[in-house]
Amino acid sequence: MKYPIDSTIMINNKEWRIAEYRMGRGREWVYTLSHEDTDGTYTTMRLNEIAINGIVMSGGFVNE
Repeated sequence: MKYPIDSTIMINNKEWRIAEYRMGRGREWVYTLSHEDTDGTYTTMRLNEIAINGIVMSGGFVNE
């Protein structure tokens, strides 16, 4: 586990919060990211650690 819960990641100028992480398929960390829109609706997505590392390397950033 590299990214702690409640860290935020900027993706396409939107702030996504790491809501959960767990070991997926027994070998990789899978993170659940959550984003709240202005109207109060939540959107979630799941990414593995390799995908988050790629986002960070391409210009997204993580606030811990």
